[in-house]
Amino acid sequence: MFHIYFLGSSEGLVFDVTNANFDVSLWNPLQRYLTERGVRFHTGTEVLQVGPSRTKEFCVDTDSGENLDAHAVVLATDVTGLQRIVANSPNLGGEQWRHRIARLRAAAPFVVQRIWLDTPVRRDRPAFLGTAGHKPLDHISVLERYESEAATWATHHRGSVVEMHAYAISSDLPRAAVTQCLHQLYPETASARVVYERTLQRRDCALFAPGTFGSRPTVSTPHPNLVLAGDGIRIDLPVALMERAATTGWSAANELLKRWGLAGHPLCSVPNQGRSALLRSLATRASGPR
Repeated sequence: MFHIYFLGSSEGLVFDVTNANFDVSLWNPLQRYLTERGVRFHTGTEVLQVGPSRTKEFCVDTDSGENLDAHAVVLATDVTGLQRIVANSPNLGGEQWRHRIARLRAAAPFVVQRIWLDTPVRRDRPAFLGTAGHKPLDHISVLERYESEAATWATHHRGSVVEMHAYAISSDLPRAAVTQCLHQLYPETASARVVYERTLQRRDCALFAPGTFGSRPTVSTPHPNLVLAGDGIRIDLPVALMERAATTGWSAANELLKRWGLAGHPLCSVPNQGRSALLRSLATRASGPR
């Protein structure tokens, strides 16, 4: 697990991506696989609190009225969800640990906008384009270049499916601001008709402000069988965002498996420090007291 942004690659970002949307290619097959092995899913159910159980380690109360007794619990939520559950669960952790949870903050909102156009974008447009310097837009994806559902639609309608991401936006951002940037960068889209549009605006990413790393909660908690995972959870590896969420999830699973005497899965990453002792020494001096 490694987050490529830390490298500052001059050649941009290269991703392995699925050739279908995530529900079709990943989440639904994974759910079927786990269900066949006895896993039960409670979708659309909200966890209210986690407390002690008479028969096992924990009792998880839900808004459906069902109480789930569990030997172990993984709290893998966004920041506000974690804070709500912990605030409603007075038996979890001590004062210092609960204070660490309460101090977490969510980052500014982001927008994901997907539009279906009645005319195609130019053939030379890349599948993915980072748009640094063109605020509020962060990147543009031409989905029919790699996603089968989008490719089928684009072929049938002789159009394009374009997705745009904008991060750290202000709450009063005009709705058309993102598409205006698209028209500036891909002028052929300005005259295209939008056949269909979906816009998602959320504020559920963790804010990782300078100086907050040391006080963040870790995967391990004061309870041996309670672990945390998510993009706001501390792990001492060079990862961020969804990579941190995935890495802490693997680490949480390994923590529980180890307690039950079972083998976990190794986490592979680059070293946390540079290879050159001389450069490390110079960096330490440069960042020292002034």
